[in-house]
Amino acid sequence: MLQSLTSYLKHIPQLVGVELLLDEGEALTANLAVVKRAGTKVHFVNGEYRLTSLESLSEHIPHGTPVALTIGGKGIIHRALAGAHDGDALKQVLPNAKVDDFYIQKVETEGNTFLSVARKKLVDDLIARMDRQGIKLLGVGLGPFAVTLFGAFVFDGNRDARLLGRHRFVLQAGKPVRYELQPADRHRPAGGVDIAGEQLNEHLVVAFATAFAAISDVTSVQLPIPPLQARSEEHRQHWMFKRCGVALIAFFFGLLLVNTFFFMHYSNQIADSGGSDVQAIQREIDALRKQASEREALLGGIWYADAPRWGMAHLADRLAVTVPEGVLLNDLSVYPKDEALSRKQGRPVHTPSMIRIKGTCTDMPLLNGWIKQIRDLSFCQSVKLEQYQFDGREGVGIFGLSLTLQP
Repeated sequence: MLQSLTSYLKHIPQLVGVELLLDEGEALTANLAVVKRAGTKVHFVNGEYRLTSLESLSEHIPHGTPVALTIGGKGIIHRALAGAHDGDALKQVLPNAKVDDFYIQKVETEGNTFLSVARKKLVDDLIARMDRQGIKLLGVGLGPFAVTLFGAFVFDGNRDARLLGRHRFVLQAGKPVRYELQPADRHRPAGGVDIAGEQLNEHLVVAFATAFAAISDVTSVQLPIPPLQARSEEHRQHWMFKRCGVALIAFFFGLLLVNTFFFMHYSNQIADSGGSDVQAIQREIDALRKQASEREALLGGIWYADAPRWGMAHLADRLAVTVPEGVLLNDLSVYPKDEALSRKQGRPVHTPSMIRIKGTCTDMPLLNGWIKQIRDLSFCQSVKLEQYQFDGREGVGIFGLSLTLQP
């Protein structure tokens, strides 16, 4: 699925397939087919054939439209071989040739392999000439073998041979087994070919098949020419970026429309309920007043008078001075909260004349001595040991004291 999505995003919407047949000297014949892709469908737009110069070819290519090229004719050798590797096959065709001097293309059909060979200088010079004409090449192949993509439409199992313009395919059981290019001066009436509902002049079939393979991302053989491969990928990335940009703009525009809808919806609701807003504000004010009164009650419940006799900081400091070395305080609560009375009255209520102390001691006699010291403090009315237990694992006693203050 991801591969299909990537292929869709990177696909080229319009492309030109060009078949270039080289003849003696500088003579050439060019056939071109313009195709468009919409989603997963490819349509033939128009075509031209028997153009005789690169200048004329350039004039018939829509401005800015990329081109997939296939080259045939003089300087291009085609052989039907079986089961040979590129290096070995080249030796069978050109025994004294160096592999580095040639472009080699191998097209495999059912039971046959068509080997196409061309000098690199011939192909590279032709690419340079087309670049100077402003023709934007994305890929180059050799020969008419892209038509094998449409073998079911092109090759008739009842025929021994099939002519497509100047191309002659020898057939066995409807499969091409040999190929040859007819001379340029051999003219005959051109026939029509029906390819999946597309009616084409037979001179345009090779150009159409070349364009179809390139625009559909169908696996087809192209020469490994790095600059063209990089240009093709860059062109596809350009279209992918463009489509993703459009998709993002559409997404955020849709999000903006949704936000606008909700804004209008709730704006209307607020306009329709203006009176209820005043009531809601009044309820909020009442709630704040209640919170303020509860906090005043909290402060008032800590002591009996507005100015308590004993300040909390004073009490804590005096007690801290008396703590012996073997006693460790864990909690000191001055005016602790009365949990039972707080639940009963539904508000925080504090005990105004009490201090609760929790901690640990190393031995009981030390704790008893400290309790006597606390009783002698000026603000202490009484001290009560409410809790004591020995923690055998830690080796300390855990205690809880309650101290009643002088009125």
